[in-house]
Amino acid sequence: MAASFNFFSLKLFAYNPVRNDSLELARLYDKLSTPQYIQGKDLIKLLKVTAGSFVLDLGCGTGRLAAYLRELVGPKGWVIGMDPSPYRIEIAKQRMKKGLSFQLGGSEDLGVFKDNFFDFVYLNSVFYWIRDKETALVEIYRILKPGGKLGITSGYKFENSPLLKIVNDAIMEVMGKEFASGGMNEDSFGKEDFKELLQESGFLIIHFKQKEYTDYFPSPKEVVQFFKASSNGNLLEEIPQTKRAFILSKIETRLERLRSSKGIKIIHWTMFAVCQKPL
Repeated sequence: MAASFNFFSLKLFAYNPVRNDSLELARLYDKLSTPQYIQGKDLIKLLKVTAGSFVLDLGCGTGRLAAYLRELVGPKGWVIGMDPSPYRIEIAKQRMKKGLSFQLGGSEDLGVFKDNFFDFVYLNSVFYWIRDKETALVEIYRILKPGGKLGITSGYKFENSPLLKIVNDAIMEVMGKEFASGGMNEDSFGKEDFKELLQESGFLIIHFKQKEYTDYFPSPKEVVQFFKASSNGNLLEEIPQTKRAFILSKIETRLERLRSSKGIKIIHWTMFAVCQKPL
């Protein structure tokens, strides 16, 4: 796989219990999350994280990216990962070592940190699931040191995603009507709205870009598995239980039509923002 499509993410992060998640899904996510991991490494490069830094990975999942970052900050730095899923944190804690820790919580739990504590805070494939983004940004601003940086990746609202069309078409065929998102990212937004939100929170935008990623999956089943694991089990949550298997079958049939010699090809655009708290 190459890199990531953002609408597969921590569904309902920080405003709804992860009631559909499970240890099995968390393990599956840890196995299949390479696309998001690669995207996260790209974000870390843009942040220019330095040795000795204190870093918060908000929405850390199973901790793969936080573990990678721990090697960058070195023995004098510290990386803390937070996630609202106890199952993801259970796996993440298996990666703990000196300078790397994990704790249960979401954006509403940032009050546990002191003012001006972190050098860097980042949210990889998470931010758009936070309902109260303004409050979350206020808290992130508070816990960042003056001159500290915030890094965010986000899905792009106006992207014409073939995968989103496949899901919506399958739902329409079976149900005869559209549903809000079928578990896809209904909360992505346009780049100007994104920039405005960051600036209104007091941040200085020092880097902003959009990047295209291409992923190849060996089978339609693995695409669906990744979707299910990355959404904390909320795939097709709005659909009656009796209809889900039929819809999934139609999604997999349509995904098969995207197959090339490399596998099932998925293209997606991601927005990257790197911001700074003024000195």
